[in-house]
Formats: sequence, C-alpha cells, structure tokens
Amino acid sequence: MDLKRSLFWVLLIVTNNGYAQTSTFNDVAPILYKNCTNCHRPGGGAPFSMLSFNAISPWTTSMVHALQHGEMPPWGADTSYMHFVNERPITQSDKSALLNWIYDGALEGNPALLPPAPTYPMYQLKGVPDTVIQMTLFKSNAAYDDAYNTLVVPLNLGQIRYIRALEIVPSDPSLIHHSVVTADTLGQITVDTSGSALSISGDIGIGTWAPGSMPIVYPNDPELKMGIELPANGEIAMNIHTPKGTSGQWIDIKIRLYLYPENEAGIRPVYDFVPLQYWSNNFRIQAGQIKTFSVEEDAPQQPISIFSAFPHSHQICTEILNYAYQPQTNDTIPLIKIDRWDFEHQEYYYFRNLVKIPPSYKFHADHTYDNTSLNHHNPFSPPQLITVGFATDDEMLFDGFQYIDYQIGDELIDIDSILKSDPLINYLSVEERSPQYVTTSLVMPNPVEQKATINFYPPLVNQESHVLRLFNSRGEQIQIDYHHLNGAIEISRSTISSGVYFYEVVTDKDVRIVSGRIVFS
Repeated sequence: MDLKRSLFWVLLIVTNNGYAQTSTFNDVAPILYKNCTNCHRPGGGAPFSMLSFNAISPWTTSMVHALQHGEMPPWGADTSYMHFVNERPITQSDKSALLNWIYDGALEGNPALLPPAPTYPMYQLKGVPDTVIQMTLFKSNAAYDDAYNTLVVPLNLGQIRYIRALEIVPSDPSLIHHSVVTADTLGQITVDTSGSALSISGDIGIGTWAPGSMPIVYPNDPELKMGIELPANGEIAMNIHTPKGTSGQWIDIKIRLYLYPENEAGIRPVYDFVPLQYWSNNFRIQAGQIKTFSVEEDAPQQPISIFSAFPHSHQICTEILNYAYQPQTNDTIPLIKIDRWDFEHQEYYYFRNLVKIPPSYKFHADHTYDNTSLNHHNPFSPPQLITVGFATDDEMLFDGFQYIDYQIGDELIDIDSILKSDPLINYLSVEERSPQYVTTSLVMPNPVEQKATINFYPPLVNQESHVLRLFNSRGEQIQIDYHHLNGAIEISRSTISSGVYFYEVVTDKDVRIVSGRIVFS
C-alpha cells in the first residue's frame, strides 16, 4: 500500500512520455484566495496582489522563501497548543501545492478556467456605526527611519457607553505598519507628530490594527454579552507607526465604533491588562547570542475568563510561550505558543472558548531572542548588543490579555460559534471565499490514445454527484464520454482531436474541486 502511494506521488510530478502533469495558476488560485488575498490585494496593505496571475508572477521566487520559512501567511499561533477564532495557518498540503506550482514554472494555465476571485467590501462590518472618529490628517515623517506619531480626538458621549464592535480603517493600509488605540480619561496624552512618540499609555485599552487585521467584535448573545466601557467624557488616542520611506504621504485613518444601546443591561465589561513584562538592566542580548527570558506574575485575586491574548516583542524575537500554572500542583493552562514570531504581523488572538484562570495561578512567559547573523530579521549587520527599550531596534517582553470577571460556565461558551452568527460581520470565512480543493488528480496514461483514467487521492466519494467537464485551449467546452469507476473517472477519447485540453471536476452544486491538463496524442 505504501509503495503504491509513493509511486502515485512520483507519477504526479514526473513526466510521462515527454509530458508533465504540471499545475497552473488555476490550480493554486483558490489556495491563494483562502490564505493570502485578504492582505495581498489592491488596498490590502501587502506589497503586491495575488488576485491575478500577472500581479503575482514577478514575486514567485520570494514566495518560496516565505513559504519555506513559515513567514507567510502571517499566522503565528500554534493551533495544536491552543485554538483561536479565525485561525489562518496554511496547511501542509496547500503549502506543497503552491511550492510545486512555482517549481513547475509558475504557469498561467487557461484563463477561461480560472475560478472567480473573492470580493472584499470597503468595510468588514455591516450596518451604520454609532460614531465614526476621524483622526486628524497628517503627513508621514518616516524618511530614513520608522516614525511613531500620536493623535488625540475628544470623545464626548455624554454618558458611559460600551463598545460592541470596532473597525479601524486606514485609507491606504500600505502606509501604516500598525496602530494602537486607547481611551484617556486622565488627560495625560497629548498630540505628538514629531515622529518619536514611541508609545501611549491611556488608561483604557481599546484595540490595535495591522495590515490584514480583522475588526474587533465582542460577543453579543443571550449566553454572553461583553464590551469595553467608554467614559462619558475623555479622549481617544491613537499611536501610529509608519514605516520608513513613507515620508510626505498623507495619513488618513478613522475608527468606526459600534456601541451597545444606552443603558443596555447585562453587558460584562472587558478589561485590558499586561501581567507579563520584563524591564530590567539584565535584559541584554549580546551579539551572536541566542537567549531566552522568562517572567511570572500572579493572577488577579478573583477568577477571570480570558478572552484574547496579545503577545509582543520586537525584531529578533523568534519564539513566545504563554501559560498559567498552579505552583503547588503544577497544573498548567495553555494560552499561546508562537514558534515563528514576526514583528511585522501582530494581532489579538481570540480564544475559541473563554479560558478560566483561578486566583491561585501564576502567569508565565518565555521569549527567545536570536541575535545572530542567521536571523534575517536582525536589524544590525553585523549583530550588536540589543537591550530593552521602546524603539524598534530595541527589544521587549510585553504580553497582554483581555478578560472578563469569571462566571460559572464561562469556559463552556463557544465564542467561535457566537461570532460566526453575528449579524455585524460582513467578511466571509476563508472556507466561504472560494471552493477548497479536497483531492488531487492524476491522468493515466497521459498523453491519451484511446482511454485513460483520472485517479483521485483520496478517491472520490458520492461519485454520481461529480461531473467532468473538458475544455480546449480556447476555453470552449468539449463533449466527452466518461463513467465513474471505483472512486476514479474513466474517459474515452471518441472523436476528440489531438492537442492539449483542460478538465475540471465539479460537484452537483457547481463547485470545482479539482482541475488538470490532458494531452490527446
């Protein structure tokens, strides 16, 4: 059995009578739509689009490096350690398919068979927001170095309100590395457009944005209703990180706020806290050194339910591990594990289920830093001493969480299901954006003289619900005789002329699950 499977995969990539069963852009487009185009599209913040063959073809070499090193797609959390809402790790099969397409020569294929590209609305949240906060326009001052600027806008609600959902919308995402939003009720934050405003510290954390970030939507369900409390009066402050090379570009960014109705009952307040921080003169990573720092902190004195995690370090960090444990029993609660930390892609990770942390537990964090020349994220060449600090070229250990006060049964609440049915959410899941390939096909023999078999791995199930279509090089559909055969499809040439043809197999709902090329000799 193993030998047969091995031979199958060999045949999949090796030529047969001079012809190769190669993949085309048509084959990998659904994979790109599923994993990549939320960022890699016009206005999506990534440096190039993956929605068309012409847009992606100059970038295939760099794609190989990003895929092989786990840098793309930018999902850091290990989903075998803990599960989150909207998980986006690329599967090994999808990664292999993309790499094989590039190794095959990154061929375009027949444009007539290209599946429709997903569409992305201007806003990812439906309906009309209760208020739109337009931050003051300013010109980026990031010429030769990254710049950090702080904007402040009055918030005059008249009474305490709760944030139901939040969407941060830059007019040009490519001009913004990330932004951090807080509410300030103490009047401690002032406008600073010097380019050196490295951080802000408002007393209420609201949210962050980075290219590819999803809107923040809190559960609003009879089982769980939660949101961030906004003061009646105060200010909204936003710290904006613009990357070097954007100097002179206008920065235009707004916040679309959806609020619960006035005096809404049953809202459980969301709290932002950062229990895991390491600020010490001992925080030093020598040139050529790989070093791990650890820090612990007691959990709050009352049980809490953690909703999300926001781990943070800078450029030479490579791994992050957060968990909670009971010192006497050593019982451990996993939180988040990131094996390939990427400073360029940070986000809130929302737990699929609320995580209960009892008061007797401790929070623990391990961060590993690679200050060698082998770390291509190292900002210095050759490497040099790196210490703790706010600047991008410094380092940090700064891990925060969002939580609500614990109530019995919190840990049983399915956050993922609640959010998937939320009427505010306009964006489609990755599974809904495009059909997902469920199998791989191989035509044997190929070229075809009279008869051939399209084999599938794994074999087709419910065969009669699948239809075979054949197209010539001009995209015209050709009639072909075929019948289902033990999870495969047998084709008969009949009167088909010699040449190169393209086939697809679709479901009874007209969803294409696989396609390929057939050569008739």
